[in-house]
This record gives sequence, structure tokens and C-alpha cells, in this order.
Amino acid sequence: MKTPRWRSRNRTLLAGAAAAAVAVAVAGLAAPALARPSAPAAQATTVRGPGYPPPKGIYKPFTNCPLNNPMMHEVMPITDSGGGFAACVAGNAVTGSITLGTITTQVTEPVNVQFGFFIPPADSNFYPAPAVPPLAGPSAILTTKADLIPESLTTALSCDTATDATIENICQTAETKGGAYNQVYALAQEAGQVSNFQLLSWTQPVKFKLINPLLGGNCYIGTDSQPIMLNPSLSVGPGGGLSVLNDPQPAIHPDTEILEITGASAGDSTFSAPGVVGCGPGGVANVAVDEALDASSGLPAVSGNSLTLTGTFDVGVNTASEDSSLSQPQDDANNLLAAFLASTSGEHSVKHRITMKQFRHKLHR
Repeated sequence: MKTPRWRSRNRTLLAGAAAAAVAVAVAGLAAPALARPSAPAAQATTVRGPGYPPPKGIYKPFTNCPLNNPMMHEVMPITDSGGGFAACVAGNAVTGSITLGTITTQVTEPVNVQFGFFIPPADSNFYPAPAVPPLAGPSAILTTKADLIPESLTTALSCDTATDATIENICQTAETKGGAYNQVYALAQEAGQVSNFQLLSWTQPVKFKLINPLLGGNCYIGTDSQPIMLNPSLSVGPGGGLSVLNDPQPAIHPDTEILEITGASAGDSTFSAPGVVGCGPGGVANVAVDEALDASSGLPAVSGNSLTLTGTFDVGVNTASEDSSLSQPQDDANNLLAAFLASTSGEHSVKHRITMKQFRHKLHR
């Protein structure tokens, strides 16, 4: 079998996939920046399925890849100059920290991310590459839960010194009823699509919903029209490593494999954080509540915000459209989907650990 041209530029593919994985992980991990674990299960972000059964074996992480989206089938035929592949990304970030305004929180709760990407037809530049969200849309890119903010609502509103009538009423209710009425949960949500995806840097719009019965249903830090625009950059952190897992049936599923990245590190200290909006009983009464919450958290904050996180990311890829030993044209997305479906019958594979030196040599770097 002829080695596809994509192997000579694996650095581009792997780096891009990992960067995209971290990009969407950032959206989910930012929520604990204002929160700690123990969110109600009812506040979990739910997503619609991808149209295929949960894969097993080496493909187990890819539970919501948009392989049934027609865009994922827009790959380049072998006769074109440049690339051609379809890829799925599944990220599970578990540690790190983020600072928004004056609040710094350690990331302790896992956040799972899912999406796909591809090289468009007749695109010889490869990047920026389109990131394709799950079938349910960008909001389904991350799966996470609402987390409890470290301080109570009465503390966040500075109830001891409050003079505004609306805030005083909220404080009295929170103090009297206690429990959920004096707790605030934060839920990370997508505020748009990943853009400017340039391998090791990208732009990710996010927003955070603040949840409390007394804050109404539209209390946010960031909105769709004024999101927090994260711009993370990716590197391999200390102790990180790379592994390649080939499909267990290469004769049936050629040019299909998993690239696993452990210890990937993403960081950003350039983004701004907007103020709180829409919190309270509604109308102009919300203004005082928004301002009180801003004051307690140091928002809006043009500078001083930062992000660092680490995790494990799996990239599933098929590059059959570049393999001259196969009949062409090949549909890489369909090929990857076929491998997912076949994995449910119990196929297994072996992980091959590689050093960074071997990785660089493999990628002609």
C-alpha cells in the first residue's frame, strides 16, 4: 500500500486536531472558573446523538462526531494538490485553572468535547480548517454540568451593605429560604462556532449562565452578541506524550487510526471578560443586581484574565482519499463511520507509544 501524502504533513494534522480539541475544551473548562463541583444533575448540558451507535474499542471516545453531516464529506480527491481527510476529535480535560476578573478557580471536574473537521475541496492551504459541530449544533460541542460558585448569593450581592431595594429584597429571600436560594451555579455554554483555526491557535466564543431562582432565567457572563472570546494556544506539557492506535482490521479499514495526545497544555492570557447581564427580577431592576455581581467579581475585566488547562485528546482520522493504492474517489467520513460501526462487534487494537523524537521523525520535522 502506498503511504498517503498526509503522513508527510502529520504535524499539521495532529497539531490542528489537538488544538481544536483543546479549543472546545476551553469553553467547557471555563465554567469552573466561577464555580466548583456539585451541580444539580438537572442542569447538565445534553446533546442529541450523532446518528450512529456508541462505538467501542479504540473509537469509544467518539460518541458525538458529525460524520453524518454532509460537510464532513467535502474532502479533496487524490488528483487535487494538497490534502484530503476527515477527522473526529474527542477531548477530556481534567485539570487546570482559570481567572476571570478577581476569581481564580482550579479545574477539577472533567469536561468532554466532540466535533469534527476536514480539509475542503480545492483548498491547498489546509488552514484555517472548518470545525464542524455535532448534528445538534455548536451548543452540543461540549458536555458539562453546572457547578456551584464558591461564594453565596448574599456574599456576591454584598448584602451586608446593600441599599438598593431590589437587592435588599433578593437578599432577604436568600437569607430566609437558604439552600438553593442562596446558591449560584455556573453553566458553560457555546456562544458561537470555533473560528480562525490556525493549528496551534484559534478563537472560541463562550458564555456562562448563572443559575439561581432569584436571578431569573437570563443571567449571563457573556452573551451570543458579546461573548468571551478565548484565544488559546497549544503546547505539549511536562509528562505529555503521543500514541498511535491503528485500526485492528487495516485490510478492511485502511488509512484509519487514532492519534492520542496526553498532557496537552492550552493557555491564554489575552482575553477580556465582559460584565454580568440580565440578572434579577427583570427590566431596569436588573441593573443594580448586575452591577453588584460585577463589583464582587471584578467584572468587566479587560486584562488580568488567564487560562491554563491540561487533558487527554483523541483524534480519529481517515485519509483514504489520498491513498493511490485504493480505488478513487474515497469518502473519508464514510470510511471512518464504517470503522466506528465495525468496532461495536468487539474489534480491538494495540496502542503504540512513541517518543517526541520519533514523532518528529515520523512527521518529517
